[in-house]
Amino acid sequence: MNVFSIVRIHGPLDLKNVRRDDLLAWIALLPLALALVVRLATVPLTELLRRELGFELAPYYPLLMSFVAVMAPSMAGMVIGFLLLDERDDQVLTALMVTPTPLAGYLTYRILLPLALGWLITLVVYPLAGLAELKWIDLFAVAGLAACNGPVTALFLAAFAENKLTGFALVKILNSINMVPVLAYFAPGAWQLLAGVVPAFWPMKMLWLAAAGQSYFLYGLAGVVVNAAAILLLLRRFDTVLHR
Repeated sequence: MNVFSIVRIHGPLDLKNVRRDDLLAWIALLPLALALVVRLATVPLTELLRRELGFELAPYYPLLMSFVAVMAPSMAGMVIGFLLLDERDDQVLTALMVTPTPLAGYLTYRILLPLALGWLITLVVYPLAGLAELKWIDLFAVAGLAACNGPVTALFLAAFAENKLTGFALVKILNSINMVPVLAYFAPGAWQLLAGVVPAFWPMKMLWLAAAGQSYFLYGLAGVVVNAAAILLLLRRFDTVLHR
């Protein structure tokens, strides 16, 4: 059975599971809510800080938008990660090992789904937020790499969380890790690259450079390597969890 057949079978089931789980439905809507908050609150906040403190927030718009760009696919990954936890607890994944649906094909679907959703969501929420405009080709490239945060988040939850409760605790840890590139923004020159162990750093760095009109090709290439390595390592860990 190929991936397209798996999508045709499991896609409607995933949609049904999300719609009947209020928590997952709300998480799925969070990227849009985040973009609207950024759009509506940032300009008034900028004016307030300028007037009261003499601080200019506008130069940091690319930093703010880079965080939006990686958080949007991360939320899509959360939804898929929690679905994977449910399936693991219900022995669905174990059952797949003896059904016509190959486990490898199913896991490929579980990786490609948050990747595709993350890419699409980022392409929607970034212009909706309305700050730090990018050329469409740059946005397409940044969104493509940022979308990797979807499968990374999903596999991280599926590989390390015992249940949904611990899953939420791990989401907080993962979000804290994703703050490291934000701190790296203020580091001088090559010191920023120390944050490169965090997969989310690379699309954020791409966005900073794109917003400044600078080349980001090498950073994008490095980001593909780092994110692919993270996904493979998490897949290996998840496979170990399934077979223990």
